[in-house]
Amino acid sequence: MNKVFKLLSLLSLVVLFSFTTTKDKKIIIIDAGHGGKDLGANRNGVSEKDVVLDIAKRIKALNKNQEVEIILTRDSDELLSLLDRSDLGNKIKPTMVLSLHVNNSTNADRSGNEIYTKTAHLDLAKKLASKFGDCKISERDLHLLRNSESPAMLLELGYISNEKDRNYLNSDEGKNEIATKILEFITA
Repeated sequence: MNKVFKLLSLLSLVVLFSFTTTKDKKIIIIDAGHGGKDLGANRNGVSEKDVVLDIAKRIKALNKNQEVEIILTRDSDELLSLLDRSDLGNKIKPTMVLSLHVNNSTNADRSGNEIYTKTAHLDLAKKLASKFGDCKISERDLHLLRNSESPAMLLELGYISNEKDRNYLNSDEGKNEIATKILEFITA
């Protein structure tokens, strides 16, 4: 009987320590920029707010890693203030904040991805940029970057003013590829 008790105690300890706690969980906030009456950049019926919300939802849906929790600042077409977005992140204290956006230019030939961050997070930005190939990284004094207590980056996913970028951003294939690249970066 004593051996059975010891065995059960040992098994209980193994089971107890085999589960990860939420403290060990990587928490990532994905901020889908704009929303509600704020369309963001838009061209030919394609709006930034819709593209980035769709991609944010796909990132969350594709995530099967139980050690990574993805929290969306918005999961519907609603407008959140910049203060609401940064306050959410500062209350949750995530591992990282990624804000998704789409660029716009008067030059229709301009294309590609850009990442904005703070100096302290340049190495993290370089890792994200590697998922997107030729990706410009620069520092910007943007509200979310400036006011986030966690590492934060703003990712411009392409130019809505560029027909090729716009078609890619508005396609299921493009949205899935972008969501997969971001998720690979998050879970690495």
